Amino acid sequence: MTTRFRLSAALIATVLLSACGGNGGNGDDTSTAPDRRTLITTETAERDTVDVIERTIGQISSRTAPSLTAEVSGHILEIHADEGDRVERGQLLLEIDPEPYDLALASARTDIRRLDALISSQERELERQRELLEDGFVTQAMFDATEAEFRNLEEQREAARVAVRNAERDLRNTRVTAPVDAEVDERLVSVGDYSSPGQALFRLVSQDLLRVRLPFPETVGSRLEVGQTVRMLAPLSSNGEVDGRINELRPALMGGSRAVEAIVHVENPGSWRQGGSVSAQVVITSRESVLVPNQSVVQRPAGEVVYVIEDGSAHAREVRTGIRQRNRTEILEGLDGGETVAVEGAGFLTDGADVRTSEE
Repeated sequence: MTTRFRLSAALIATVLLSACGGNGGNGDDTSTAPDRRTLITTETAERDTVDVIERTIGQISSRTAPSLTAEVSGHILEIHADEGDRVERGQLLLEIDPEPYDLALASARTDIRRLDALISSQERELERQRELLEDGFVTQAMFDATEAEFRNLEEQREAARVAVRNAERDLRNTRVTAPVDAEVDERLVSVGDYSSPGQALFRLVSQDLLRVRLPFPETVGSRLEVGQTVRMLAPLSSNGEVDGRINELRPALMGGSRAVEAIVHVENPGSWRQGGSVSAQVVITSRESVLVPNQSVVQRPAGEVVYVIEDGSAHAREVRTGIRQRNRTEILEGLDGGETVAVEGAGFLTDGADVRTSEE
């Protein structure tokens, strides 16, 4: 037992000596030094078209909003449309008692038949007197009187024909129809009312052809022109952005100051309604510029700078910015396009700083 214990103790000591002998007390440190380069993301400065725009809030109105009035007088017998109804062009909306106009038409037609008979008889008499005049049995004065009577009857018949056309028109006007596709905004009469010429019956609103009024300050007016592109978005509509063009420019008042109103005609994209509002952008002009992400433009004491990345280092470029879009900023001076610029992390950089990208 004593011999076995001594052998085990010697083996343990040998192992411990081997473990300690590897370092030998030289104290070398093989750990890696930390990377102190700034971590960033990069993108390429691109040349693209930039739209110079003016924004405003406009209001939608109908280009066609007729007020239907009575053309003839009479009792209203039937009404076929009410407020809120959508009607089509030519659809019957209201009926006025037609009986007086039926009688007037019948009377005018009777006059024409009577005059036709008189003219036929007078024409025969005129031919007979022409023969008698040649033979010397009637005087020229007698013949001229017969001919004048014939011409008078012809004029009476022409007047009777005009009366027939007027009676036919009055009879048609007892049936009031929609002049355009529209919605009934207001009904102004009821069954049993007595209408008179010029009395308002319905107020219609067409939702198919719309007019958008866009107000601008007078200072912007000099930059507006007929034909400029307008991008419009109705906040309560699901139709998305609608493009149009300025059709007309008018002087206006806005907040007590002189202003300019741009008029845009547009077809209803589906769910736009009179009285609604739209957010509008008028494209004043378009130009080609350099664009960088908004995060790339950093404010420094010397002004705005963009850090261009070259050979693993950041180099500050002073820039002059233009239009700031949702995600991009226009660079008017300082970049040519094609440069690699810092995006995320750009705010932590200084000129000449070493950088590394997330891809590295």
